[in-house]
Amino acid sequence: MCLGAGMTTAQLNGKVVLVTGGSRGLGAAFARRIVAGGGQVVIADLLDEEGQRLANELGGPARYTHLDVTDPAGWATAVQVTLAEFGTLTGLVNNAGVATGQFVEHEPVEHFRSVLEINLVGVFSGIQAVIAPMRAPAAARSSTSPRRPGCSGWR
Repeated sequence: MCLGAGMTTAQLNGKVVLVTGGSRGLGAAFARRIVAGGGQVVIADLLDEEGQRLANELGGPARYTHLDVTDPAGWATAVQVTLAEFGTLTGLVNNAGVATGQFVEHEPVEHFRSVLEINLVGVFSGIQAVIAPMRAPAAARSSTSPRRPGCSGWR
């Protein structure tokens, strides 16, 4: 199922979701929606002060952890924090990303490689990191709808 404005409280209730890039913008909006719907959220980001402030604002159902999505060890830690805090992991909003901010003809290839590392390899690493805990028998099962392109990982 896709996480969006059309999700009902019943679909979010009891979910435990890891949200990358969750300190502000769209990631923060996802975190707020999850908590408002009765879910629990781990906000993961490089922006520690903003992320911790949001987690504090959201209260008991929210936690913050530092995450550089390009670091596989960081992903392992984010998953461990989620499991330690909430006992399960049922969703991933792989939201962290950056833009080049430049026209292609002015973009240094080194900078473009860093964009790819964050926007592609980071997403891939996140999916790899959450597969095992999301498949774990202890995790709560829910109904699923057909997968649609662009949807967050969800069970």
